[in-house]
Amino acid sequence: MTSPNFLTWAEEEPGGGCLHIARHSLPKGGGFWVHTHDFAEVLWVESGELEQQRNGRSERLISGDLLCLRPNDVHGARGGGSHGCVIVNLSFEPHTVRDLALRCGPRWPWREDAEPQVRHLAPAERERMHGWAQDLAAPGQRTLDLDCFLLDVARLCADDGPADHAAGLPGWLREALITFAEPCYLRGGVPALARLADRGQAHLNRTVRASQGRRATDLVNAVRLAWAATQLRMSDRDVGEVAETCGLTHLGHFYHLFEHAFGTTPARYRRASRGAIPRQAS
Repeated sequence: MTSPNFLTWAEEEPGGGCLHIARHSLPKGGGFWVHTHDFAEVLWVESGELEQQRNGRSERLISGDLLCLRPNDVHGARGGGSHGCVIVNLSFEPHTVRDLALRCGPRWPWREDAEPQVRHLAPAERERMHGWAQDLAAPGQRTLDLDCFLLDVARLCADDGPADHAAGLPGWLREALITFAEPCYLRGGVPALARLADRGQAHLNRTVRASQGRRATDLVNAVRLAWAATQLRMSDRDVGEVAETCGLTHLGHFYHLFEHAFGTTPARYRRASRGAIPRQAS
């Protein structure tokens, strides 16, 4: 006999569609009993706070948090904070996207061998999720639409390792870094990042050291160098101009940091990244 706390895809989507999506307003203390199911889910908090039980532990999700739930994850949720929350929940049958899971490999957020982690979305990413919700709630969803959405979520949730400068940082600092990665802010260094994060420089440095084991200056320079590498690959700007624009005005220091980060000089990086470029017809 099926447990009353076990949901099937037929119960979730009786119409036989490829996905089910809904927006729920949960008052403080109101929500869903602990349950499990035979389908996968992705949910994100649009506003407020969500208190969740997942596989025997409690966690608090805030506005902007996204979480992928696997089949057989035992979970329940209720509105938290002062006024509850608004969440969007999308569910789907894993077997319908098995090819996507194989292509993504260890980056697939719903794989069985790794507990999904909460991903805090930056403002632009939240807008993207809002747009997805609008599109996927419209009549006539296709498997193609579901595939595109899930690949976008997988990309957001993927752990990029050393290339992910925001890895391990709290949500408020991850959001500040996205804005900081613009030339007008890169020039300002640590003080500019602290202002964007609305924190003091000492607090910022403690947070980065506790989260990543390095100084805030090292984090800022990593973001600067990533911007510089993109410019070297995608433009013909002079190396000195690129260095000055991102705030590393001492060219010798820029070369030292760049070679340490990428294992080669800026000029060689530019040549290697572009490969053979055909001559233009005269």
